[in-house]
Amino acid sequence: MSRLTHSSGGFARSLQMSSARFFAFVEGGLDRPFFDRLIAGVCGPRAIKHQVIAVREIPGSAGGKIALLSLFRQFRSSGRLLSTAFGKTMVCAFFADKDTDDFSRTQLRSAHLFYTKTYDLEAHLFSCGDLQRALADSCGLTLQQAKAIIPSQNGWLVDVATKWKDWTILCLISQTKRVNCGCTYDRASAVNINPLGPTDVAALESFKSKLSTLLGLSRHDFDSLFLKVERRLTVALNSGQPLRYFKGKWLLHVLQRQLETSNRPADSVVNSAGDKVTTALLSQVANHAGCTCCAPFAPGLSGLIAHVLQ
Repeated sequence: MSRLTHSSGGFARSLQMSSARFFAFVEGGLDRPFFDRLIAGVCGPRAIKHQVIAVREIPGSAGGKIALLSLFRQFRSSGRLLSTAFGKTMVCAFFADKDTDDFSRTQLRSAHLFYTKTYDLEAHLFSCGDLQRALADSCGLTLQQAKAIIPSQNGWLVDVATKWKDWTILCLISQTKRVNCGCTYDRASAVNINPLGPTDVAALESFKSKLSTLLGLSRHDFDSLFLKVERRLTVALNSGQPLRYFKGKWLLHVLQRQLETSNRPADSVVNSAGDKVTTALLSQVANHAGCTCCAPFAPGLSGLIAHVLQ
């Protein structure tokens, strides 16, 4: 991040010279079009020009969440989150995947920083978009055929998160304790040999043994830790938040297997279905005033945009 630090003054001046007044900084990838659609729906009717910038676009930045939050801290300490230059009021907002930050209590707090309520943005789209419609549009199905594969969107999400609960617990422990024995959020479940099936007990036992050794815990103490994390996951599941700690990108893997094993039309297109469904879900964002994908961000955004209108 050293080059970013040295060039931050020049970058800030480029924002001041821009005709945009609302700047959104995101991690990149899916975040860029999602927040462009979301913010356009808020800024457009008010004739406020906005700009969405992925942190990787900034000179010297390696990209990703660490770089995004580092830039946020720089802007906060230098008073650039809300500023006036050349007679123009500028607002800067930052949007980050929550990941496990709420679990480890490491979330930063600011009206200018927005976290997803789910683990990541993919999980947010799967939880708030119309999954059945997206599935039909992506795979060449009728809506009725899509509903036959996934009869209940919420029921499907809860079922997957429940079946993968043991893997999620292992990943949470590994992530928060900063150890790695192969059970990480970077890979699909290694204890759900069949992505649609229950935990493989032998595989789970193997990972438990490896993790307890790496952590230097007796098996009794590790089991207590496992149970403690399991209780928090169960609370999330029972409170209607199945994807709070479940990585949304895992759903692409599960959905692919679901389609491959389902009773579907022979000419349906299921190759790379997860990616295509995600794109279809993205296309639903900000299409109408009651967009459920926009709702969690709307109050905070309205508060920031009020500064521009003053």
